[in-house]
Amino acid sequence: MKNNDIHDVAVVGAGPAGLSAAYELARAGLEPLVLERTAAVGDVWRNHYDGVRLNSGRYFSALSGSKFPLSAGSWPSREEVVRLLETFPERGGFTVQTNIDIKQVNYDPDRDLWIITSIDGKRFESRAVVMAIGGCRIPVIPKWEGMETFPGEIIHSSKFKNAQDFSGKHVLVIGTGNSAAEIASRLTEHASHVTVSGRTPPHILPKSVYGIPLIGIGVWTRYWPGTIVDRILSFLQRSMIGNLSAHGLPYPTLPLSKQYAINNVVPILYRPFVDDVRAGRIRIVGPIQKITGRTVHVLRTLTTDPGSTHSLTTLEPDVIIAGTGFRTGISKLVQVPGITDENDRSVISGDQEFKDAPRLYFIGQVNPLSGLLREIRLEAGRIAKKIKQQLAAGR
Repeated sequence: MKNNDIHDVAVVGAGPAGLSAAYELARAGLEPLVLERTAAVGDVWRNHYDGVRLNSGRYFSALSGSKFPLSAGSWPSREEVVRLLETFPERGGFTVQTNIDIKQVNYDPDRDLWIITSIDGKRFESRAVVMAIGGCRIPVIPKWEGMETFPGEIIHSSKFKNAQDFSGKHVLVIGTGNSAAEIASRLTEHASHVTVSGRTPPHILPKSVYGIPLIGIGVWTRYWPGTIVDRILSFLQRSMIGNLSAHGLPYPTLPLSKQYAINNVVPILYRPFVDDVRAGRIRIVGPIQKITGRTVHVLRTLTTDPGSTHSLTTLEPDVIIAGTGFRTGISKLVQVPGITDENDRSVISGDQEFKDAPRLYFIGQVNPLSGLLREIRLEAGRIAKKIKQQLAAGR
């Protein structure tokens, strides 16, 4: 860097994606400025709920320049992931500035620089930017009619830490994604009743197939036609999970590839959830229609016609946990019109560039069946290579 105030490249975020990108950039001979909004490297995983493990398996979860030790077992734990992330700055030869909460990222065409400003007024200038903020930045809780009258607690699933905190309570979990399913299953050990409310019948798949992580099949079929992959996954659900219609979970109506395109959904891989549903420890109902005080009005099933007779039933939970996803917040952070779609997801990923945003890249926004961490590792290498070429060419 000729000017100490102008950086080669800034990496926004120091989770798995940001650390992998910084590692590859440093390896390419660049000096990445890494900005993280939390207090420490690894907080993104350190703050997950107790007992969570990687679904992608040890082998397929290797990140840039690193892999999990054999002692981590087949499915590395939260603690193993944190330990691995903490090693990145020293191994990569870069530093991370923590407690830097980014407010905006703007491109200055006159100077051909990116200007990054933080909530507390700090300003950084960089020739290139890698946005590594992940897809779970802003928790989303729906606005249900009458929710302000509910006397109990309503929290987002990101605030869930331990099932013991809900001992003896009736917990209503909203959502049929992987995290919601795992949280609901863990709650059965301590809560008095667990009910799951959903809109869409979920895709449920085995975590491994005859000892091979499902992610391995995802790697194998990564670039196959979606229709073929959907048939394979449908076969696996029907043959290895079975029909749960009698317990309120019919087979999904849309193939996984189409469902993913709509809302970035991933399949449920937590087998204990299936066992708990079959055993009646988890009750399945349809979506919330309204809340009146303690009473929550829901459709009886996921497939109930709202206009049908006796379509509603009521619950009286003590707590509502909303496993209803996140927004990235990219549209507010990055001041580039058209950079996001209607769901606030970036329209580019990896080493792709947007026409009005030179040298701006996104990593960790795509979560294919072949695994998020594997995708991050591949994207990091491609991004670093391209940025090095662009800066060397003065572009």
